[in-house]
Amino acid sequence: MKSYQTTLNEAMQHNDLRGLVSNVISIDQYKSKIGDDKNIVVVAIEVDHIEAASDLSQFIETGHKDALDVDVSVGPTPEGKYTVFIEYTRGSFLFNLIDVMLQDILNVDQEVASWQFVSYKDTIPKEWTSEEFELAVHTSSYEYVIAHDDKAKAISERIKFLNSY
Repeated sequence: MKSYQTTLNEAMQHNDLRGLVSNVISIDQYKSKIGDDKNIVVVAIEVDHIEAASDLSQFIETGHKDALDVDVSVGPTPEGKYTVFIEYTRGSFLFNLIDVMLQDILNVDQEVASWQFVSYKDTIPKEWTSEEFELAVHTSSYEYVIAHDDKAKAISERIKFLNSY
């Protein structure tokens, strides 16, 4: 097990979180704490230690103004890791915002060889590419509602049918 120590008020340095950040991120698998899920996307990143998670949270919060909220889980996962939750506005620009954040994280953990992600109902990690992201993540509120609300989905299907009739 790696030891991780931090000094309060010390700025993050190059590769400070080496080997502590998971390369698989979660997108849209958690509920937003600040808004309606149809408008907000929650990105989750697991980190090995609470101190490292707090440092990563602060790093993201101070460097990524497009993040609406950044928070650390109150307790560890069953595997003993801590989760950093980042909330973004749902929109067509989402991939780029997350991609910039992930590239910045590589400055503090260069052991991440490549990013992967899981989304809403996915359990198998996918390669972090814009193509895979577009197939797996609902970037518009409308798409999100249709995918998550059976009543809205039924109405949408009826409208499509009537339009093709």
